[in-house]
Amino acid sequence: MERITLLLCANMTGEEKLPVFVIGKSKQPRSFPKDLSKLPVRYRNSANTWMTGFLFKEWLYEWDIKLKIQDRRFLLLVDNCTAHPAVDDLQMITLKFLPPNTTSLLQPMDMGVIKNFKGHYRFRLNHRNCKS
Repeated sequence: MERITLLLCANMTGEEKLPVFVIGKSKQPRSFPKDLSKLPVRYRNSANTWMTGFLFKEWLYEWDIKLKIQDRRFLLLVDNCTAHPAVDDLQMITLKFLPPNTTSLLQPMDMGVIKNFKGHYRFRLNHRNCKS
């Protein structure tokens, strides 16, 4: 059994969603195409499949560049986790960190979005396994 980490990001209404950021263990998983840019998700690898401060900053900087091209600004609510460091030099994104120990109560993505995503994923996975 392989473990992965997902980063999900959407606006408050759910109308605008960023591509899912998937963190896996393997640098080039065998089941993925050679060109990872062809995936419908953003994929990176990490030794323990966890989000790291480096990967989080990399993701933020890439999104910030896209927002600058579109001339759009965002306020991003982020849970208080060591893998989510403060980044001061973003031009189009303002980070606001939730207070410690309130993530399960306040984090918008925990309010059903992640549960819903997992449910759809499991349904598709089971549906795919039934066809085999």
